[in-house]
Amino acid sequence: MSPDAILTLVILVSFLVLVVSGKLAVDFALIGAMSGLLVFGVLSPAETFQGFAHPAIFIIACFYVVSAALKDSGALHWWMMKWLGTDASTHRAIPRVMAPVALMSSIISNTPVVAIFIPLLQDWARRHKLSVSKLLIPLSYASILGGTCTLVGTSTNILVVGMLQDTIEADSLHLFSPAIIGLPLVILGVLYFIFIGHRLLPSRTSFVEQGKDSREYAVSMRVEAGGALSGLSIADAGLRHLQYSFLSEIQSEGHIIPAVGPEEILSDNDILVFVGQPEAVTELRQFRGLHPAEGQILKLDVPYSSRALIEAVISPASNMVGKTVKASSFRTQFGGAILSVSRSGERISQKVGSIVLRGGDTLLLEAARGFVRRHRYSRDFLLLSRLDDVTIPDLNKAPVALGLLGVFIVVVMSGMLSLVAASVLLVAALAMTKCISAEFAQRSIDIRVLLAIGASLALGFALQKTGLAEMAGMGMMSVAGANPYFNLVLLYVATVIVTELITNNAAAVLMFPLAQVLSMELNVSLLPFVMVIMFGASASFLTPVGYQTNLMVQGPGGYYFADYFKVGILLSILVGLAVVIAVPMVWAF
Repeated sequence: MSPDAILTLVILVSFLVLVVSGKLAVDFALIGAMSGLLVFGVLSPAETFQGFAHPAIFIIACFYVVSAALKDSGALHWWMMKWLGTDASTHRAIPRVMAPVALMSSIISNTPVVAIFIPLLQDWARRHKLSVSKLLIPLSYASILGGTCTLVGTSTNILVVGMLQDTIEADSLHLFSPAIIGLPLVILGVLYFIFIGHRLLPSRTSFVEQGKDSREYAVSMRVEAGGALSGLSIADAGLRHLQYSFLSEIQSEGHIIPAVGPEEILSDNDILVFVGQPEAVTELRQFRGLHPAEGQILKLDVPYSSRALIEAVISPASNMVGKTVKASSFRTQFGGAILSVSRSGERISQKVGSIVLRGGDTLLLEAARGFVRRHRYSRDFLLLSRLDDVTIPDLNKAPVALGLLGVFIVVVMSGMLSLVAASVLLVAALAMTKCISAEFAQRSIDIRVLLAIGASLALGFALQKTGLAEMAGMGMMSVAGANPYFNLVLLYVATVIVTELITNNAAAVLMFPLAQVLSMELNVSLLPFVMVIMFGASASFLTPVGYQTNLMVQGPGGYYFADYFKVGILLSILVGLAVVIAVPMVWAF
């Protein structure tokens, strides 16, 4: 093994250790690995940064803008209201949710699709007395399966197609080529949830508890010294029977009073801890003599009339992860105050400032009404939702946006323009028709994802250049022999495992050189190996951290880590069997 190969292997192992242990976000770890390859001379500067000139980078950036335009124009909302209907049966609701989600996710990024459906399904389930936890995992899985139906359905597909451009197999694929297998996978997923999966889904809220939200927060209020409530009992103060919360404990002069009785007398500066729904904040603010106990709220430079309550789900790539609320400097950085934190649908029994934040935590914020608009494309948040005001999309641009997307599909399928050229023209047309503003277009592009993809391409090139990819391919062949089918199965399994450990994009880039080696050594077509990577990198049904949409629904659905494995293990096996059986039949060796 050459010195460069040893250095690359050390960098690769270090990258995996840092990511799997959670000590470093995937994008930062990839950039660090790329920097190491450059510093130690494994790659030249031109080789290191060639990935950032890859056409896939520009296509993915364009589709961030397209997704944002369809969301802002109300196009997704327009479709949703026509598809959901009014039937309250879980058996009928699941396919009506999964079908349109899969369809939308096949053309645009699944993240904004899931982001819009979450609050809609919460409200729909509450009105029809259903548990929203019966709907949100099917929502996420449908978006994953739908993304496998086209070459632009996920950033992974775009990336794999981009890496395939320099090969003779590239011309054999068109926009809807993956749908030959992707569409049956969607049908398989829908049937799975109709007959089996719905029985495995948890029900975290009972029929009687539908008025309660699946997120539970602890909200602290202070009794004003000499105020209207000081000296009154809990019952006389009107704090005994609240609509959205209950009084959990009182912190009085350093003592904690649990199981508060109605006769308990309130004293100056007592801290009252209420547990309940987000709406409790608005309800409690209506009591004269009660003020927020968190000092950061009082420091907000925003008039009360201009404030709103907001829920925000923290991204695992956020710089806030691993820091306490106080150390995150949230108010300084984002212009809002954190009132409470919910984790896996449950409140955290700590003082807010001392809570160490994790990816997937749901924050209850108080901020200016424009907070969601300013930060909706921030890498720090997976989901932002205003609670005290329902924003109705402006549907005037929805037909225009959908029409332009239809033209894009026709142009690409006809071969009139390349995928990258058609993507750039689509973005230009959306801007010219004012379906999206320049400001929103700029904010919608996730720079950190693009940097991670460019860095991962450099790492993939290093595996090829140093011969590590060839060594890994030979190692796989030593297990599977010279049988192309057995090697295909092993490659799919390896791709799924790496996807669950790191990210789908990084998994695709790392597995692609291995596919090239197997194709060359076995003297067979590269295409079947590439397609199993494309499907395997999206087949994440076992953990909430394996795919972004899984993490997005965890808090709102009140799911535990084990719920995903329980619901997804059989689906993962069925999808895997379908892929490894069907791919060689469609794309022969």
